[in-house]
Amino acid sequence: LMALRSVMNPHFLFNSLNSIQYFISKNERKSAIEYLSFFSKLIRKVLNSSMHHFTSLSDEIELIRYYVALEQLRFEDKFTCNIDLPTDISPEKIEIPSLLLQPYVENAIIHGLN
Repeated sequence: LMALRSVMNPHFLFNSLNSIQYFISKNERKSAIEYLSFFSKLIRKVLNSSMHHFTSLSDEIELIRYYVALEQLRFEDKFTCNIDLPTDISPEKIEIPSLLLQPYVENAIIHGLN
């Protein structure tokens, strides 16, 4: 829990749960299931990453993709996100500090939409 709190904004966690509740209350079963699936994958990735000091860039990008997918569902596709990497690098071979990028992406989405 401390790992989650230190990396992910607690408001994001509550907003995610509220979004799931909203989809359920509106009887949008497919959206609720999709959101819950992304949410559980993201939380699993964050917890796994928090146990290691470094992770591959490919794993970090996967975590970012889950996070962005959640935010796109929550904000009803009001933004798009592209992750472009040079073709001459191997993200599986590049090591970066674990959970380095997610807070920057979160801030970009929050401040970009406001």
